[in-house]
Amino acid sequence: MQAILHSAGDLRLPAGYIEAEFEELQVLEDVLESRCIKPIYQPIVSLTDGEIFGYEALSRIADKKLDMNILQLFRIAQRGNKTWELEKLCRERALENSANMDRSKRLFLNVDPNVIHDEKFRDGFTKKRLNQYELNSDNVIFEITERVAVTNNEAFIAAVYHYKNQDYGIAIDDVGAGFSGLNTIVDVKPQFMKLDLNLVRDIDKDEIKQLLCKAMVDFGKNAGIQLIAEGIETEEELKTLIKLKIDLGQGYFLGIPQETFENIAPVKEEMIVKYHSKHYSENIRISAYPAIEHLSRSSYVFSPDENIEVIHKTLKADSAITEFTIVKDGTAVGFMTKTDFNEMLGGRYGFYLHSKKKIEQVMKTDFLRVNYNMPIDQVSRIAMQRAVEQLYNPIVVEKEDKYMGIVTIKGLLEACTKIEIDTAMHTNTLTKLPGNLLIEREISHRMAADNPYCIIYIDLDNFKAYNDAYGFQNGDLMLTLTADILKECALKNEFVGHIGGDDFIMICDYHEAGILCMSIINDFSSRVVSLYSDEDLKSGSIIAKNRHGVTETFPIVTLSIAGISNKAKTYRCNDEFSKDISQLKKKCKRQTGSYFEIL
Repeated sequence: MQAILHSAGDLRLPAGYIEAEFEELQVLEDVLESRCIKPIYQPIVSLTDGEIFGYEALSRIADKKLDMNILQLFRIAQRGNKTWELEKLCRERALENSANMDRSKRLFLNVDPNVIHDEKFRDGFTKKRLNQYELNSDNVIFEITERVAVTNNEAFIAAVYHYKNQDYGIAIDDVGAGFSGLNTIVDVKPQFMKLDLNLVRDIDKDEIKQLLCKAMVDFGKNAGIQLIAEGIETEEELKTLIKLKIDLGQGYFLGIPQETFENIAPVKEEMIVKYHSKHYSENIRISAYPAIEHLSRSSYVFSPDENIEVIHKTLKADSAITEFTIVKDGTAVGFMTKTDFNEMLGGRYGFYLHSKKKIEQVMKTDFLRVNYNMPIDQVSRIAMQRAVEQLYNPIVVEKEDKYMGIVTIKGLLEACTKIEIDTAMHTNTLTKLPGNLLIEREISHRMAADNPYCIIYIDLDNFKAYNDAYGFQNGDLMLTLTADILKECALKNEFVGHIGGDDFIMICDYHEAGILCMSIINDFSSRVVSLYSDEDLKSGSIIAKNRHGVTETFPIVTLSIAGISNKAKTYRCNDEFSKDISQLKKKCKRQTGSYFEIL
């Protein structure tokens, strides 16, 4: 076979290589000239209520005769030094079609970090240019991939802040799979982080992925960054991500990329609301707020085939009926307020047009439904996110997908207000952890149920001596440090409380808590040294007066941790439990150094 010498070096390539490369570049030129790029849009969905948050704009080659995909075309553009031209075309086509997008939604545009600071890029996103597409800057999110190394970091960061100052949003794509990792997030301070699809894939089966996601959720919450999980392909992945409190989701399971701005299927929206509601009963920690079932009351119920004229007579005869639920085979299928019903029958011909119909023909099916053991504070937050016209409608409560009753907004808000006052009154002012009243409520709840639990008491050994030697201010620092460590170690949403003084409690909804106790001890041992002088650390003790006023040498503060589960013994009252835990605590306190034991 004939060969030629490649100009880039001494690599000998087939004669047909240059011709093939030339043909590819010609294909690229034809695409650029004919603008045969088709934008498609994949929905990004709230994992709280299933509402569309925005759309990611993707590109496809419109000419079906071309046997390649968009990624192959970008590789050709890179080799031919035409990346900018192809990116510009993809963005323009995506923006041209954005006039059909709901203005309350966001448009996510993929951007190479090495072109965002280019003056030509900046010209494409002036206020004048956006007006052509009927967009505002706060509609546009620049999605910067971490898979591409940044060649000029200073120019990149300057460009990012230029756009942020003009109210554009910034998202970091492929978090966990890129070159710069956390450095990019720290420098850019984005509003969104998109979790790499490899992290999302099979997350329901991988505990390490779940722990990593939970850490990122906590980071995002504290940093004011919303997390987007992309690549969701199964119901179990979706369910796990909702449980982990991921803000937004994207993937083929929720919605495939399409040429128009489509909503997700109603069944998927209902699934999100359902799992978000049930998440608190499936999740490990039980909220200090009671379940919504305690506020639920029965409402007037009709079957779907009930005649509207009959319902009208019933409502007219009983002025106390302000709303009613339509129930079929025990399941709520519709809901209407008396006001909506009367408005439908009002006017000159309203009654004539509707009176002979069945209620299922006019009932509202987009009502809010929640699971019976969802905490009322979570119900309140979801209820307040509804559309204005639905804001004050009652909420349907279900148990195992069967109708249970309704809760009024008035009753919900009154209960939330009372609980917030009670919680504030019974929260430790120093550590901000729940106090004794809330702790007792949590323990009583565990004992009343048949689910696994382990109740752990944490006591600081020799704390009084430290407090006397270093002063109350440093003593408070040690207590807050302990509280922080317990909260950070609660990776499975364990309940953390402060009994008072140097006594803390953790409640786990599982039996085996040994790993948790070791984690607490290790973290405390490594961090408590920062609260001591070098001299005391070197000697391993401090000199202070004991309870009788006698000067004595005390070791560095350690932890005694005593835990009792219901694995071997079932408790039905606090008295019996208190007796057993008291004996175990004394045993742990007699040990040298930090020690834990779980029964």
